[in-house]
Amino acid sequence: MTDDHSTLTPKAQETRQRIFDTAVKLFMEKGYEETTMREIAAEAECSLGLAYRYFESKEVVVIQLYRQLAANTKERIAALPELSIAERFYHVMNEVMQEISPFRPVWQGIFGGALNPNSPYGVLGDRTADIRREMKGVFMQLVTEADDAPKKPEQVAAMGMLLYVAYLMTLLFWISDRSAGYKTTYQLLDFSRDTLNLIRGAMVLPPVTKGMMRLAGIVEQVFGG
Repeated sequence: MTDDHSTLTPKAQETRQRIFDTAVKLFMEKGYEETTMREIAAEAECSLGLAYRYFESKEVVVIQLYRQLAANTKERIAALPELSIAERFYHVMNEVMQEISPFRPVWQGIFGGALNPNSPYGVLGDRTADIRREMKGVFMQLVTEADDAPKKPEQVAAMGMLLYVAYLMTLLFWISDRSAGYKTTYQLLDFSRDTLNLIRGAMVLPPVTKGMMRLAGIVEQVFGG
């Protein structure tokens, strides 16, 4: 099955969306592991064969969740005002948090498998490599359009890569956060904003830039496309 659904008819798109929405609803109500494709098909009022036609497994529903979050994040970054890198990252992460918070049980249920490096459906899997490449570019855009963007393209690329990793690590932190209203996660976002401001200010120093570039090169080997 291909991940490109641009050629589907409007009716097929509607059916696929209904199956996807039903799957997410059941993940919320029953838990990811406990939900079966048969139950998804029954709740969506379609045949099991049709459900498998659009989603060959529950894991493919998860990939669609990744894609949806990535697309929404891309739109949010494109709409950001021309602020500093730190402020732009802070704003977009706050908006992402507001988007996904109602669906926290779903993300908690799938993140164990999502972080499995041997799974082709995980956030680091083969089937999601294009999402990682796209998101790296999206965070490079966040840096490029900031009012304190670095002049050198290689610095923009390194900063974009590190922000993408920070984005993923913040989501992982949030999933494990048991504080009321996710207070600890928002404290982490405050800290990230302050740290990014310090790093950006210190990039006039060659050792700081060199260290950032080295770190970006290391993490890209795992988190890159």
